[in-house]
Amino acid sequence: MLPGPRRPARGLVLTAAALLAALLPGTAVATGTAASDGSAPPEVFATYSSGTGSRVDDLRTLAEIMAVPSGSTGYAPPDRAPLDRLRAACPPVRCQDHRLRVPPGVQVSDSSVRVLLPVGYRTSRKRYPVVVLFNGALSAYDAWSRKTQLTAITREHEAIFVMPEGGYGAEPGMFADWVDGSYDWETFHTEVVVPWVDRRFRTVPGARAAVGASMGSLGALGYAARHPGLFDAVLTLSGVVDTDSLVANTLPAELAEALGVRPPDLRRVWGDPVLRRANWRRHDPTALASRLRDVELFVASGTGFPSALGNQTHSGDTEMLLWQGHRTFLTALTAAGVPFEARVAQGGVHNWPWFDTALRWGLPQAVAATRR
Repeated sequence: MLPGPRRPARGLVLTAAALLAALLPGTAVATGTAASDGSAPPEVFATYSSGTGSRVDDLRTLAEIMAVPSGSTGYAPPDRAPLDRLRAACPPVRCQDHRLRVPPGVQVSDSSVRVLLPVGYRTSRKRYPVVVLFNGALSAYDAWSRKTQLTAITREHEAIFVMPEGGYGAEPGMFADWVDGSYDWETFHTEVVVPWVDRRFRTVPGARAAVGASMGSLGALGYAARHPGLFDAVLTLSGVVDTDSLVANTLPAELAEALGVRPPDLRRVWGDPVLRRANWRRHDPTALASRLRDVELFVASGTGFPSALGNQTHSGDTEMLLWQGHRTFLTALTAAGVPFEARVAQGGVHNWPWFDTALRWGLPQAVAATRR
């Protein structure tokens, strides 16, 4: 485990939050269960809003979030078959695949971008906001349209949805320009993809949101913090929000082997975690929390649960590990006075069906934020 950066006021915030949790009534905006088919328990979740009231309210909200336990509730979302058929995942009337020309000196493993246009785009002269969706470490850019119901969900939203490749598999890109020079994913996304979208499509200048699943949250949050004004809103789905709790830093070798992947040597990405600590913090959403003040934040996570080795390894355990990172991240946001909306589900696994559920919660809010 890598040594953690100093988090000023974290202990004070958590202590005050714990006291308020015991003394004051609950603050969850909504609690409930998601419907199931009747053969399994429903999902248990709550949504929270921080930054809309007093400091006491924010600490109380944080305390409630911290109190949500890990542990399986027995609920599992439907594990639909991937939409591998072209017309289901990428209907020609709305969907386009492109491979961008990359300038000399910018290194990426794949410059593919999938674009999902709003209904009626071809017959309209309207301009639309843009939502950029960043992939996770084990799935390519097109997983959004193959493994979630994104294509169906977005029929209701007047926005252009852009899915650029971010690297995956043996060398996930980590949404960074690697210090060893292997890849320039941040440059590709911010200086190649974003300008290309604005040139190619009828966009509303500056109206953008970002969505990140798992590793993709490093891009959604990190780019928003390091490039002020790039995104109006960010939605994270079971994200990597604290680099000190990265799965790649903590998984035993035998567990990584069971998953069939090896995480990259992060010294190639951000440098030595001690000697290049400043660069690690520059790419750590928790360390960047105070720089997200002007971004509308929507954070969704499960709390995970211990699971046996096997097909579910990259599920309950992974979600539980990332939940610890969320606790640190949400504490940092609260300490910095940065507002956020959160959806926390007890238990939960780390796969696309779970991301799909949270996507339905957060995507409408992220799109709406681009119009404010």
